[in-house]
Parts: sequence; C-alpha cells; structure tokens
Amino acid sequence: MNEFTLTVVSPLSMTAWIVVERFDGLVHTHTKIIRGFVIPMNWNSPTHPEFLTTDGRRLPVNRIFCIAKNYEEHAKEMGGEVDRKAPFHFQKSFDALTFGPDVRYPSHTEDLHHEVELVAVLGEGGRNLSLKEAEAIIFGYAVGLDFTRRDRQAEAKDKGRPWEIAKNFDDAGVMGVVTPKSETGLMENAAITLDVNGQERQAGDINQMAYNTVELIAFLSSLQELKAGDLVFTGTPSGVGAVVRGDHLHGKIAGLKDLEIRLI
Repeated sequence: MNEFTLTVVSPLSMTAWIVVERFDGLVHTHTKIIRGFVIPMNWNSPTHPEFLTTDGRRLPVNRIFCIAKNYEEHAKEMGGEVDRKAPFHFQKSFDALTFGPDVRYPSHTEDLHHEVELVAVLGEGGRNLSLKEAEAIIFGYAVGLDFTRRDRQAEAKDKGRPWEIAKNFDDAGVMGVVTPKSETGLMENAAITLDVNGQERQAGDINQMAYNTVELIAFLSSLQELKAGDLVFTGTPSGVGAVVRGDHLHGKIAGLKDLEIRLI
C-alpha cells in the first residue's frame, strides 16, 4: 500500500483547499490542480498523429474538419441537397485518424460506408481569411477516406441528434501521403475514384464540389481560428456504399499518391 499525506490548508474565501501528496508509484511526474485538489498526476493523453509528406517529412495533425453534402450527386443519393447558403461541416477527433494499411472495422454498426475525399492540409492558420489568404495557407493535399456508421447516422437524423456516433470513432478517418502544394499547385481539377476489391465504386472530379477548397477554408476561418496541421476533408462524390472486414479499398486522385487500405 502506498503511503500518502493529506494536508488541510486554512480556508481561503470559505473554500478549503486540500493538498494530496506522495502517491508514490501510483501517480507522479507533474501536478494538476482540479477544484481545489492539488494532485500529482501522470497523464496518458494521446499524442497527435503525424502525416508523411512526399519529401519525407513527418508533421503533426491538429484538428480534422469534414465537409458534408459538397457534391450535388452525393447529396441527392443521401436524400438531401447542397446547402447554397453555407457549407455544412462536422469534426473528427485527431486521434480518430489513421494511415493504414490496416484499418479497424468499428463496433456498433452493421452498415459501414466508405467516402473517398480530397484532403487539404493547412501549413499556417488565421481567422476571417480572404480567398487569397485562404489559398496561401494550404500546405498540400492527400487522398482521404471518411468512414460512416450509416445506420447510426440514420438514427441520429431521425431523432434530430448530432452525427458524432456515426462519424467519430477509432479509425474513422484515413489519410494518405501528403503532396505539398509547391508540387501540385492549387488543385481545382482532378479525377477522384475509389475501388473496392478491384471494382470501381466512386468516380468524379474535384471540380464538382459545390464549394472549392479555398472557399471552404475561408468559411471555416470565419467560425474559429485555423491553425497549422488542420485538415479539411472536402466531401465525397456519389457512389458511397457498405464495406465489410477483409475488403480492400484503393482511393485515387490524379496528381496525388494513392491510398490503399484493408478493413480488419
């Protein structure tokens, strides 16, 4: 049994501050203050994942913004339409991102859907950016996959609830190698496809997006300050569908490194 010392400090403004010390071997390293309790703690927080670039760098991911209903035909196949007033977006936790090649099939779903997307990677941040400023902070691009628990999403829609259970889980997002914009230029036209077990499921062009990457970044910057390492999953073309364990997925965007993964 680890020994510890409990010290009651004189009340300050009617609040008794309790200091708990010497949980040796149980918790240690640094001190955390929580509601008047000063407790040595050893946090086991997840580290930010690092993406790989075509020139061999590894850079940390910050936040993940995902745009929904940004391709007209996909919006239609989901029973909706593009919002012409403003983009619709949600976020995934940074630790929901993986790079493959093995991707875990999540629990609590019998209907996991694939969505291939262009990912824009920010190299700088800012708020209330103009279109020119938004273009300037793009570091590069990658092929991405956004996985969705479609059955859970349908339930959330029916009940008017947020989509988090459908969109944010372990390995909910996959990202390929990032090609710097210095190599691609501003990406406005490029074929985008996804094959599942060698059969084409999704096919389109990024020029079919209702809001292009620059417009999306400028919009997001009006809502909150963007930062280096933020990712913007820009939406998916039509053809989304179910996948199961053992399926091999191959995402391609012209001018970028392919993304290949297997569901396990």
